[in-house]
Amino acid sequence: MKKQAATLLVLTLLVVPGFVSAQSRRVIQAQVPFEFIVNGHILPAGECSVEARGDGITYLLVSSGGHDAFVLPNATESSTVSAAAALVFHRYGDRYFLSGIRRQGDRRGFGFPMGKAEKELRAQNAAESDVTLLASAK
Repeated sequence: MKKQAATLLVLTLLVVPGFVSAQSRRVIQAQVPFEFIVNGHILPAGECSVEARGDGITYLLVSSGGHDAFVLPNATESSTVSAAAALVFHRYGDRYFLSGIRRQGDRRGFGFPMGKAEKELRAQNAAESDVTLLASAK
């Protein structure tokens, strides 16, 4: 099991940098009407931006309401091309967790690892739904 996790980590680190550089490091922005959690950090409602950064190992800077959080993303791929850029959240009651990003006109995107608080909610079988907010690329 540990060997599989290590292999997945290595593949992610190899794929994500090329994925980001191929996309010219654009910023994705969306108006988020609720407080949300990303990588263990609570970010306030407001104008949210997500920007790819880093050399070698790529990370994302997520900013909202003057607060920032860094995330090491996983590259994702869908069977269909996304019609619009979007931020995807997992919702449990009144708690929201940023779980991924979709890019307009692309099958590829980013997925964010699940944090401790979200894992605990899932373990409690809390009702989950997905919330998708349209975003713009700049």
